[in-house]
Amino acid sequence: MQTLSLKIATSAAAICFSTLVFAQQKYSVSGTVKDKKNGELLLGVTVKVAEDPTISVVANEYGFYSLSLPKGTYNLIISNPGFKDFQQSVTVENDIKQDLELSQEGREERDEKTTKIDEVVISGVKKDKNLSSAQMGTETLSIKNIEKLPVLFGEKDVMKTIQLLPGIKSNGEGSSGFSVRGGATDQNLILLDEAAVYNASHLLGFFSTFNSDALKDASIIKGNSPAQYGGRLSSVLDVKMKDGNNKDYNVNGGIGLISSRLSVEGPIQKEKSSFIVSGRRTYADLFLKATDDFKDSKLYFYDLNLKANYQINENNRLYLSGYFGRDVLGLGDTFNGLGKYNGYFALEQHYQQ
Repeated sequence: MQTLSLKIATSAAAICFSTLVFAQQKYSVSGTVKDKKNGELLLGVTVKVAEDPTISVVANEYGFYSLSLPKGTYNLIISNPGFKDFQQSVTVENDIKQDLELSQEGREERDEKTTKIDEVVISGVKKDKNLSSAQMGTETLSIKNIEKLPVLFGEKDVMKTIQLLPGIKSNGEGSSGFSVRGGATDQNLILLDEAAVYNASHLLGFFSTFNSDALKDASIIKGNSPAQYGGRLSSVLDVKMKDGNNKDYNVNGGIGLISSRLSVEGPIQKEKSSFIVSGRRTYADLFLKATDDFKDSKLYFYDLNLKANYQINENNRLYLSGYFGRDVLGLGDTFNGLGKYNGYFALEQHYQQ
């Protein structure tokens, strides 16, 4: 009997507690947050309840906020970077609308109380690496930095960017050739994924053979080159292609003033193998066809970069990379489709101990 009485008492207490909880009806407190100075709606403002800091919301892109609170009197704390914290008292008995305004007055006083710390700069490379490293005179360029530089006709070009580095001189306006330490253009060793590129220019030297959409980075050695590169009198330009996205498929491209490009990359087997195919072609010949004097002329070039890789195990990875490019120049029947070919395929296996 005592056990049965205890169960009945427990059930009755649970029913009374549930009734009490459901009896606490909540009401809506909503409104907009504005700048007191100009009435501009403020987004991202934090509104929280002083009596219960766990209750807080953030104003949306239209400056709107909304809270759900039971009956009672509450203090709302409104804060936003660059503004003085503001406190608003509200009495909740039903759904209410409460607009809020923030002022920048007193910001200087708040800033004086704020703890200030010195600037911290994080870098992946030491400042004196070019001095302390055994490999002297080496410059590494990332494709992201190359994209920030203004270039001819909007075409990103690794060779044009290299010409802006100290110790390197251009062979002339509009030319993609460069000289290092007074050497000639053919005294520079140019590599694309460890394969030698003997002709690194298109369109009579105005553009290089490197499609930036397919490149990962480029390094140029202006000093004594390591033995792994063999011997060249001036410098070594080592260009690396992207390996391709091994997690998701991605397609990107662009239309420029004189050329268009398209790149496709993705996984062959997720997080184990990937590929990238990138192509570029100019279309100056399409405009020549619109004229009577040069409608039979040909003037264009195209590039095709391909690369695939496969991770055999933790220590071994297999790479297959290739490049093919062609220049076509024809002037009626005088020079009919005179072309210049440039290409290679390379199979590499890298071992990591």
